[in-house]
Amino acid sequence: MAVLVSMLGSWLTVTQWDLVSRPDRPHQPKDEARAPYVSSDTCRSCHPDQYGSWHASYHRTMTQAVSPETVIPELHGTSLMLNGVLYEFERDGDEFWVRRTFGQENRPSDRRRVALSTGSHSMQLFWAETGRTRKLEMIPFLYLIDEARWIPRDMGFLSPHGKRLAGRDWNTGCIQCHTTQPQPRMLDGPNRLDTHVAEFGIACEACHGPGAEHVALNRDPQRRYALHLASGADESIVDPGRLDHRRASEVCGQCHSYWRATPESYFDARTRGFQYRPGDDLSQTKEVALRSTPSPVTAAADAPSEWERLQDDSRWWSDGMVRGSGREFGALLETPCFQRGDLSCLSCHSMHQEGNDPRPLKEWANDQLGEQMESDQACLQCHQQIESDLEAHTHHAAESSGSRCYNCHMPYTTYGLLKAIRSHEIDSPTVAASLETGRPNACNQCHLDQTLGWTAEQLANWYGQPMPALSPEDREVAASVSWLLRGRGGVRALVAWSFGWEPAQRASGTHWMAPYLAQLLEDPYPAVRYIAGRSLQNLPEFSDLGYDFLAPRQRLEQDRQQVTARWEGRVRGQSGARPALLLDADGRLLEDRFHALLSQRDNRTDFVAE
Repeated sequence: MAVLVSMLGSWLTVTQWDLVSRPDRPHQPKDEARAPYVSSDTCRSCHPDQYGSWHASYHRTMTQAVSPETVIPELHGTSLMLNGVLYEFERDGDEFWVRRTFGQENRPSDRRRVALSTGSHSMQLFWAETGRTRKLEMIPFLYLIDEARWIPRDMGFLSPHGKRLAGRDWNTGCIQCHTTQPQPRMLDGPNRLDTHVAEFGIACEACHGPGAEHVALNRDPQRRYALHLASGADESIVDPGRLDHRRASEVCGQCHSYWRATPESYFDARTRGFQYRPGDDLSQTKEVALRSTPSPVTAAADAPSEWERLQDDSRWWSDGMVRGSGREFGALLETPCFQRGDLSCLSCHSMHQEGNDPRPLKEWANDQLGEQMESDQACLQCHQQIESDLEAHTHHAAESSGSRCYNCHMPYTTYGLLKAIRSHEIDSPTVAASLETGRPNACNQCHLDQTLGWTAEQLANWYGQPMPALSPEDREVAASVSWLLRGRGGVRALVAWSFGWEPAQRASGTHWMAPYLAQLLEDPYPAVRYIAGRSLQNLPEFSDLGYDFLAPRQRLEQDRQQVTARWEGRVRGQSGARPALLLDADGRLLEDRFHALLSQRDNRTDFVAE
């Protein structure tokens, strides 16, 4: 009877989701699980709990066929204009279409079916049919989910004036990491593609490998119960949790890294699909790119071109630390805990929520962290010796944000999705690294009102770090002020985000921040303007700020002036002289020094490859 109840419970769980059958449309990529793939719908009949947590994850919804259930914004009736082209969306039954009207161009309007969407967590964008076999074309807008607004797609990435410096190709680009068993299948050129995937989104077989053999063998109940009673591994399927720490992490690294193809083994000759399968040696099909291993083109040249240097700068800081989000495996490879220990992606992250995890599925899905892995337990599971005297190690109160392991060793120095993200190269803060790379360090990213000289002295006294050579400015001006006024676009984005970070606001106070964030309201980088506006609105005095980062230049200048004037009239002067923050005894901004630093801004082109 107990077995019958268990089986009935599984059946009830399975039937929460209905199988979706879609017709094959000749001008859309086709999702069809062909042997040896079987699809997640097959997996759920035996693994309903794992299927349930995966179904709630943003991996599943990274790529979706467009339908009323998958579209987040109200598409029907939406009209958007960009570069003289009008995009008008309409719904026809369960389908969505976009009509393009070309204004000044001598081209007739066209109407295309909206085929796929990308993203569902913070942004969503859409791809339309081109009518050229199964090749898709991006509709050049992003929908910001939290803000419920559309923006031009290129404005959602960090590049000057919103000029995107990377491709917009789904069939041979996005498909590689946003689907399961991607097969571009070029016919006779890049515009003629018979693109197939086993499944849209990152599904079960993307991490566990093809499931046909596993399904066939486990139709035998004796085999299933024998394995269950023996608690043995089922060799017919890949369980990343049973792989060694390198192979387990490579399952994630097939997507979460900067990589270059190994051409002779990259593609399956029969399907023209990508060769890597979970459990394989990733280096046999993809070379994970690190700054320390230059590309063949760069290595062969006498000197790298400006474009090659820009490409490298968009991916790594000058010391090799990863800059862009979604590339965590490359950062992990540079981490001593991985190199000399057994740290893996699965040490902290869980691809399925455990049954005893009390968090709601949506909370777990935000970062897919295991239970307690958002706390110090993530580090203390290995570094137990620190737990007995945490304050002696951190020199901060045990319950303060300064004693959280990841705030010091995984600071917010990676950029993506219009925000700062934790670095996954675990290291310790040093002033020397900030001087060498321009990258904010963990201490000054929290203590925004302190100088690099102050930080160097603390690290020297606490941990015996050698004192680096510092300029008078490094000793006199708060590091965050210098980075905001003088730093490159990506640095300004990270520091502007830090001004809105609650632990930094508690440590540094907020009364002095407005004129610095105001300066960024007319930054040449739309992403920087967006982040600065959000951080300003996070300050109590500016919670009612009506600011649009895409407003005309004249309006942006007016907003900067209005914010500064409000600060001068209501907030200034709360703490007296603060030389490091360029405030005089009356709390007024030292304009000459402010503009002297601003005149030193690093205006080299900057963009981050997300």
